Amino acid sequence: MAKSTKNALVLCLAFSAVAVLAALLGYWKSLPLAILAGMLPAVAYETYRTEGATTTLASWGIAAAIVVEAVLIIFKLQLNIMQYLGSFAASFPAVDVRMAGPIVIGILSITLLKRTAGIYTKWLAVVIFLAACALFYVLDPDLFSRLFKSGLSEGAKHIPRP
Repeated sequence: MAKSTKNALVLCLAFSAVAVLAALLGYWKSLPLAILAGMLPAVAYETYRTEGATTTLASWGIAAAIVVEAVLIIFKLQLNIMQYLGSFAASFPAVDVRMAGPIVIGILSITLLKRTAGIYTKWLAVVIFLAACALFYVLDPDLFSRLFKSGLSEGAKHIPRP
């Protein structure tokens, strides 16, 4: 049965504001934990609102990824994941395992965006995705810039020409 939307608008606005303020604080002070903390209310409410099997797994997966990411950041655990990819990663620079968290969160939030039917769950999925992008940037601005530039240039190649 669908969850009540009586206070959903106010809650989504509040959770969006918290996520934006946390992302700004995280960017300004270079505090990835602030961004993770700012995502928690949106993720908790998303977990509450989702009902389908896929969306419930995705929302709980985001919650788990936030916990794992927080542990990696708090204990300053670093591991170059490219060394385990062998020949697949020969041309890539060293990438810290902490970069996987925002990627997993982003993928799962896109899953939520595509699979949920409600406007509020879609709204929260977008908020979570944008917070994951902010987290990725704060963790490694250089890698973010390189990926963003290469993505833009690749996308520009596929723009239809008149």
